[in-house]
Amino acid sequence: MEKHQMKQLYQNIDVPKAELKNVIHSAAVRAGKEGAVRRRWGRKVINGLAVAAALFILYLSSGLFMPSVNTAMGNIPVAGQIYSLFQDKAGSALFKSNLVTKLNEKAESRGITVTVKSVYYDSGQLVYNFIVDNLKSDEESISFQVDYKDPRNMLAEDYDSSDMKKMKDGRYAGQLRLFTDGSKLKDGDKLPLVITQIKDIPGNWRFTLPIKKQKSVSLEGTKAVNVNHGLYRFFDIRAENGTTGSALLYSIDFYDAAKNDAISIYEATDDAGNHYEMTASNIELGGRKNLPGGGKRIRGQTQFSKPIDPKAKTLFITGNLKTESEPGEIVPLKTKLPVSYKTKHHHVGITIKKIKQQDRRVIVDYQFTGINYSKADKDQLMNVGESIGLGNTKKMKTWPSLNEYEKGYYLKGNKAKVTNLKTGEMESVFELDDSSDKDYSLRDFSFDSYALYVNQTVMNLLADDKGITFAVPVRPADGK
Repeated sequence: MEKHQMKQLYQNIDVPKAELKNVIHSAAVRAGKEGAVRRRWGRKVINGLAVAAALFILYLSSGLFMPSVNTAMGNIPVAGQIYSLFQDKAGSALFKSNLVTKLNEKAESRGITVTVKSVYYDSGQLVYNFIVDNLKSDEESISFQVDYKDPRNMLAEDYDSSDMKKMKDGRYAGQLRLFTDGSKLKDGDKLPLVITQIKDIPGNWRFTLPIKKQKSVSLEGTKAVNVNHGLYRFFDIRAENGTTGSALLYSIDFYDAAKNDAISIYEATDDAGNHYEMTASNIELGGRKNLPGGGKRIRGQTQFSKPIDPKAKTLFITGNLKTESEPGEIVPLKTKLPVSYKTKHHHVGITIKKIKQQDRRVIVDYQFTGINYSKADKDQLMNVGESIGLGNTKKMKTWPSLNEYEKGYYLKGNKAKVTNLKTGEMESVFELDDSSDKDYSLRDFSFDSYALYVNQTVMNLLADDKGITFAVPVRPADGK
């Protein structure tokens, strides 16, 4: 390779020039070319050029091309090596601009020393880098566990970054990444934490670390938004821009039957035509708070791949329900028919029209309502119908959940069929005797003592649209 070609490659290294003045250029190539977008759910973008570059980098780093490469890598500041090792674009950019706070906080336990080398804050993320000495292992990646105090109820650990990686010199490097709410952080605050385990070694590596916060451009929502029949209320919406991405922060009140739900915001656009793709979502900061009436409140966060336009006047938010849970209905077999029930999430209904017994079988005729019959799927209707159970009325009321039922007193499923697809009419047959395992046959069955269990959580699968979309006006957070 010609010298001018090597020079062009190594000039792209993402670390301070002053601290790399005497570092061999090929080492800089490797540090600068390893950046790849990390997604919380593991998706990575790769192309042919990247593969070729990676092979070339491996060739360089092997020492076959240039034996001094490993020596040069050792001269790069440790913090710079860690950002490269973890493909941390934001950290690399901040490090290059001297916006990373250097630390040298040490703790020793079980003969192993952990040294926290740096900290930075960027778009809703508080990141600590550390190295581990005197840890003997041949593994390239090692897990660690950490406990921390969160008196303001505003932190969430990024479990995707809970592994340490082996460095060239044999030591291990790690990143502790905490998602947080920048509006509640104060520069100079302290974070008490303890690393409780490294690999399979329990220990007590205890720290009280400073919190450093950089100035950032923020937008704030100007109104609260109710969605999905008022089950969810979004408020205190903020967008905070960082070096390479942004964080959307929001509070959600989950009302009534929705108190155990989880929402993922995965996309946003603005009135200027910009599109923002999430890199991490479904993040809950701190724990859920109780609301009067039995609801829950959370502080949530979504990480986006690029900064949000500070001139945006409206954000259009798109998400979905990761989980939606509703209590089931216990319907005694001797209930006066017809009887109807409706889910609170999507108003999917069921009307039980007829219940009868034929020998050792119970036959139930019913109809699903509140759904789009023109788009109804026969297999999906059958699957939801088969979720209806039959059990001893008194015992069902005492079990912690229907997944912890007592054998011989509950039939978890049935044979369901669609009798009229155009109207959502169904029939379910419960066989009271289990030919494969007699322990599961119903004991002392009678119409007086048994009831149907209608799983309303599963019924929500029949809803035509389970997405979440809403618009929120925004303005600069300083009010100007």
